[in-house]
Amino acid sequence: MLTAGHVNFGVLFLDRQPPTNCNQLSAHLYCAPMRFWHTPNPPAVNETNLRAIVRPTSKDTRPVNLDLGTIQLPVTAYASIAHRVTGVLMFFASFLLLWALDRSLASEASFEALGALLSSPVAKFLMWGIASALTYHALAGVKHLVMDAGIGETMRGGVLGARLVFVAALIAAISWGVAIW
Repeated sequence: MLTAGHVNFGVLFLDRQPPTNCNQLSAHLYCAPMRFWHTPNPPAVNETNLRAIVRPTSKDTRPVNLDLGTIQLPVTAYASIAHRVTGVLMFFASFLLLWALDRSLASEASFEALGALLSSPVAKFLMWGIASALTYHALAGVKHLVMDAGIGETMRGGVLGARLVFVAALIAAISWGVAIW
């Protein structure tokens, strides 16, 4: 028996089996009014045919299963995805940077050991990646602030802003590479 709070949904079904899960319940509640003004019995409602029953006259031709490998996203989507990814990368990098700060402040010997560790090519590449991610994330954040101010809110402005952020981030990444190496 499916219940929500103090309401027992079993009393709504006098002639049929009550739903056993939330999908069946939402299908019943959404399609229940159809029973009162359609003379033929509506088709059985289940999770697979709910979309066809609820919107039989819809011109919705969206695919049900998306193949993400064939979708061509606009540059603004790539800019947004990259902004989110760099945010996650910075979150995890912050733990590494806090550890390095702790090691540098612990003692003179640990400071020297950290300096030797950070002079390795792998550590330099990691620091370049963190600096590049931080720069891209900051530039994309500034672009969002500018758009929040009402500048560049059109599709054309968004595309131009995304391209400018990508170019500026590339120039900054090259600059970080020169500075670190």
